[in-house]
Amino acid sequence: MRTFTTTITNIYERTIPRIITLILLTAFILASMVLAVHLTEVQQVKGRIVLVTDKSAVTLPQSSARLNITVSPEKPPHSALVEQKYDAYATIGENGEYQIETLRSDSYKNMVLALLKNPDAILKDSKTARGVGANIIGFMMMFLLMEVFANLFAFADDKEQGQLRRITAAPVSFGGYLAAHCVYCLSMFLPEYILLIILKYCGFDIGFTLLQYAGLLAVMGLFGISFALLLNTLINKPDNASMLGRSIIVLTSMLAGSFYLFTKKNILLDLIIKVLPQKQFMNFVEYMERGEAWQHSFSIIYVIALSIVMFAVSCAVLQMKYIKRV
Repeated sequence: MRTFTTTITNIYERTIPRIITLILLTAFILASMVLAVHLTEVQQVKGRIVLVTDKSAVTLPQSSARLNITVSPEKPPHSALVEQKYDAYATIGENGEYQIETLRSDSYKNMVLALLKNPDAILKDSKTARGVGANIIGFMMMFLLMEVFANLFAFADDKEQGQLRRITAAPVSFGGYLAAHCVYCLSMFLPEYILLIILKYCGFDIGFTLLQYAGLLAVMGLFGISFALLLNTLINKPDNASMLGRSIIVLTSMLAGSFYLFTKKNILLDLIIKVLPQKQFMNFVEYMERGEAWQHSFSIIYVIALSIVMFAVSCAVLQMKYIKRV
């Protein structure tokens, strides 16, 4: 316990020179969470449509949760489509049929046409949109995992500067030393959790309960710490480990659908994406939103098991490199 207390106090003291970088990174993550809440409020809107007609608005289709319709007697300039101010223009032909002008795909044109004819139409191949909870987790996941590499700076510095060998040679608990670094990394998630508390008590819909978020952040932290610890253990230079780790996190998180659902048609790529821990984590989060978490608990077990394996390999390598040599 003394080793743990001494180590974590030392880490916080060493954080002071890095406080500006830490504040900027945290502010960026908090902004992404607020953006996720905002985008969820408008994500059900499939498009902003201008209905070009001089007919009475009473007989025209009205805006719905999925289609925002603006009636105008004149067609707006084409530049409004280019600037994405509007998604499509719709005109009514002499036979009563709609004609759609858009810069987007034919499938989008067909979707707009179907919604104009029937606002409650069930769209083919449409997937259930993510809720606010999945969006918040998805938006912050990549940044939090990248932040872990920055938060593990003390361990990386100790290893590079040879302090780790002195620590293992001293009459201290190596387990307590590693535990201090893990707890420190998890404590750096507190600003994000505090923001969730503030959003909830300000009346915003945050999707999950605070207890559920605590569990999800803990699993995310366990995975990030295990991965960062493994790379810092195997790679001598901390900068190289951090650069490689962050690159892997960005690539795999994007493929896993952290910000948007990644459409894939390649069988090999599809298989690779399925085994990504971030993909399994996001799958579990989406199952939670639908109330099907327990039926699909394999996804979260997979992430936890992989994290434990990486952490165990890191400990084994550290023990072989340092403890057994002393």
